[in-house]
Amino acid sequence: MELRQLKYFIEVARVEHMTQASENLHVAQSAVSRQITKLEEELGIKLFDRIGRNMQLTAVGQDFLRQAKIGLQELQKAQALVEEYADPTIGEIRIGLPNSIATKVLPAVISAFREKYPQITYRFMEGSNRDLKQMLVTGALDVTFLSPVPEEDDEIMPHRFFDEKLKLIVPSGHRLAGKHSVSLADLADEKFILYPQDFDLYHLVEDTARMKGIELETIFQSRDFHTIQGLVGAGLGISILPEMILDGAIFKETRSIALMDHELRRSVGIITTKRRNMSPSETLFRDFLLGYFEENN
Repeated sequence: MELRQLKYFIEVARVEHMTQASENLHVAQSAVSRQITKLEEELGIKLFDRIGRNMQLTAVGQDFLRQAKIGLQELQKAQALVEEYADPTIGEIRIGLPNSIATKVLPAVISAFREKYPQITYRFMEGSNRDLKQMLVTGALDVTFLSPVPEEDDEIMPHRFFDEKLKLIVPSGHRLAGKHSVSLADLADEKFILYPQDFDLYHLVEDTARMKGIELETIFQSRDFHTIQGLVGAGLGISILPEMILDGAIFKETRSIALMDHELRRSVGIITTKRRNMSPSETLFRDFLLGYFEENN
């Protein structure tokens, strides 16, 4: 059985017409017909019923089609991987991104990497830390940024790039708006607009406050950091957000203030999986990131 036989078979099954399939494949009709016949002979089974000029799958042909699609996809993946080992600069990298760092960290990094390796392509997926880690482990992602960066375990290898401070954001008319810095103790009676509990950032803020004997009153939650800033700007409460979220994007109705509590900082980095070897293009990307953040922090 040959790769081209599977390609021809799948296309004929899709359009149910030999002539149309051959035109789509840019192959002579006689060549397509010959390969389909050869495939049926090798399998010892009839895959199509010929009804005039139409080609309709038999029952076993329908079952074979499902498996043929899977097989062709895996063969194409294997072929792409071999080509990538021959030239690591032509691969595709599937990158995971938490919402909290997607708009600030990624553009500059990808721009610098693309300038060096313009033929590598990317697929980006966003999600929570938990979802992104699961996608990495199950093979849906090749590498994912995370913040905070988890500890190494049997499934993942972390690479920590830098630590980032969290900052307080308040309405411009708030009693603390003129302060340069405050502590959590100054916020004991405030109403907070935070993120859902499946955000690691939520637990960082809540746990730090609780450790200092402070119970935060959360009145709104949002997964979108810009929505949180908008609600703060409308005077509905205050929030604690990563510095890079606020950098250059502070709403005019709000003020950002440094927090003196040293625990309110998070690590930023990537994780890769231990379940498989990294492809050449993935290795290039990881090594580039390590060098990039070493130079820029």
